[in-house]
Amino acid sequence: MTVVRVRRQRASQRHARLIPLLPPPSVIELLGNPLAVVHPSSPESVSQQQRLLIARKFNFSETVFVHDQEESSHSELPFAGHPTIGAGCYLLSKTGRDKLTLRTKAGDVLVSSEDTGVRLKVPVDFKVHAPYLNDILKAKQPDLEDKDYVNGAKGAEPVVSIVKGMTFIMLELSSSEALGNLQPYSQWFSLPDEHLGDWKGAGGPAKLYAFVRMADGSIRTRMFKGSYEDPATGLAACALGGWLGQQIGDGNWSFKLVQGVEIGRRSEIIVFATISDGRVVSIELAGNAVQVMEGKVQTQQSEASVLKRP
Repeated sequence: MTVVRVRRQRASQRHARLIPLLPPPSVIELLGNPLAVVHPSSPESVSQQQRLLIARKFNFSETVFVHDQEESSHSELPFAGHPTIGAGCYLLSKTGRDKLTLRTKAGDVLVSSEDTGVRLKVPVDFKVHAPYLNDILKAKQPDLEDKDYVNGAKGAEPVVSIVKGMTFIMLELSSSEALGNLQPYSQWFSLPDEHLGDWKGAGGPAKLYAFVRMADGSIRTRMFKGSYEDPATGLAACALGGWLGQQIGDGNWSFKLVQGVEIGRRSEIIVFATISDGRVVSIELAGNAVQVMEGKVQTQQSEASVLKRP
């Protein structure tokens, strides 16, 4: 669950609404990664417990609550890329503006409109940890062979955090066929403290982000949280984009990532990474969403407006 505060939102726009969004290429097929964006009539109209219940009822990977003014912090995610793209698309389309600022727990996020959707600057505290070597990681993949792993069946894999507590194991595979043969895991991967250094104990288990570099320059990806496969993951894409940019060297780099193909929910994300003196100094995320339905949620105190997007 992510909570977003919107600056300079007019009072006349405080209403309750339910709208799912989809990436434009997926409107007919209803592909992509759905999320819900809830716009309460006021911050006080929906309690934290009600937020959790609403999020569980939608049963999406993320639910965003948009507020027009400041409120006290709760235990939601500080920032998430894919739902912020969805919220940005919704708010820009409703306000008619080409830019706005979303206030998240991780900091203010500038969202701007582009011909292909929206683009936002991601709050980052980028860190590359010690490589990860775990026999289970590859031994639990009966359909993959040594040649399917770029680093080999016995090789360690990079570990990257986009911010403290959001950590990914980057598993590079040699072909789209190998990516398609990758199977979910029965459990998450817990990294030893020495892999996280000063960040030990932060954020729980690491997620597995598998990727293949395609001949056309794009990158095909899959992301696993244990047995669950996520069809679109903005922060994982940003972590990979930052890491790839570091491998190339100083400069401004862009990466087109295609995810969710293997589960029939294709999603496209573009990551822009700026590298200076070997460090990731800036990451931006671009994507799009389309409204596909609208409705209202009744709570005991008031109505809450909701929006969804794959």
